[in-house]
Amino acid sequence: MGLPPYLCFDREICKSTVETLLTKLRSANSTNRVYVSSPGGTFDFFSVLGPAIQRQGIVTLSGDVRSAAVVLFLLGHVRQALPDATFFFHEVRTFVGQGNQITVADLEHAEEYERMMSAEGQEAYQEWRQSMKMAQAWFARFISTQTGLPASTFLNLMRAEATLSAREAVRYGIVHEIVPARLVWK
Repeated sequence: MGLPPYLCFDREICKSTVETLLTKLRSANSTNRVYVSSPGGTFDFFSVLGPAIQRQGIVTLSGDVRSAAVVLFLLGHVRQALPDATFFFHEVRTFVGQGNQITVADLEHAEEYERMMSAEGQEAYQEWRQSMKMAQAWFARFISTQTGLPASTFLNLMRAEATLSAREAVRYGIVHEIVPARLVWK
């Protein structure tokens, strides 16, 4: 059988894919239901696009929701999860060089590296580190606002690189209800 009227968001989170989703939500014959099963991506644009998506009054349904996709999922006025849904958290990270990842925690321990830099390099590095810290703080505050739990709870999940089950996500206030797949995909 076919899917109920859900927009399927299974792409990487970036400004263009979220703008495309918003355009679809605004179309005259669109559903207000979005199935989110995304590998994550970036989220720095959600402070601008998030309110526009939230005004659409969407229902979000989760599959495998990873990192920045949690922000998209939390924009739902009604947040549902399939029983086997997962939610993955990790620290804000960036990629440098040949695919090497640097997280906010890694930056905290790079003082020796910073001392070896030129004054100009140190200034740029400090700005970059501050930007990553601000991004992570925004992410944790946003989740806190949407769930009613302290931001520190989500910072701890991010630092632990935690994966929550649907039931755990309900306990954390991320999900409102778990819905059986047979009711969703009929």
